[in-house]
Amino acid sequence: MIRFADASSLVKRYANEPGSYWLRHELVHHQIVIAQITSVEIVAALGRRFRQGDISEFALYQAGKRFLAHRAKQQYQIVEMSAPIVDEAMRVAVAHDLRAYDAVQLATALVTAKGIERDRFFFVTADSQLEAASIAEGLQVENPLSH
Repeated sequence: MIRFADASSLVKRYANEPGSYWLRHELVHHQIVIAQITSVEIVAALGRRFRQGDISEFALYQAGKRFLAHRAKQQYQIVEMSAPIVDEAMRVAVAHDLRAYDAVQLATALVTAKGIERDRFFFVTADSQLEAASIAEGLQVENPLSH
C-alpha cells in the first residue's frame, strides 16, 4: 500500500497528539510518499507547538532530529514540485476553497496517484477540509483522528 501523508498527519509521528499511535503503526507497514513542501510544514508545525508550549525545547530538538534522520534514510518518497502539480493545485484551490499549501498537498497526491491502482493509494490527512476535498476528487482517505 502507498500512503501519501500530508503535514497535518505526518507531524503526528514527531509530536504526541491524537492519532499519533495509529499513524506511527501505519508508517512502518507502507510506502510513504510526501510532497516536497511537507518538510517546511513539519518544521513550522513543530516550531509552532514549541512556541505555544505544547512541546518542550528538548522535544522540539528531538522531533526535528528524527524527522531529518527519516528524510536522510529515505523513509519518505519525496515528490518534487512540478508544473503539472502547480496547475492542479490552482484548480483544486478554487474548486474546494483550499489554502495554498493544502492545495499543493492535494494536487501532489492527485498527480502521484495517476497510474496507481485506486485500492493501493490512500491520502492521509488530519485536516477535515482537505479530507472532504480529497474524497470529492476521488481519493481514498485515512484520517488519523478517526482511529
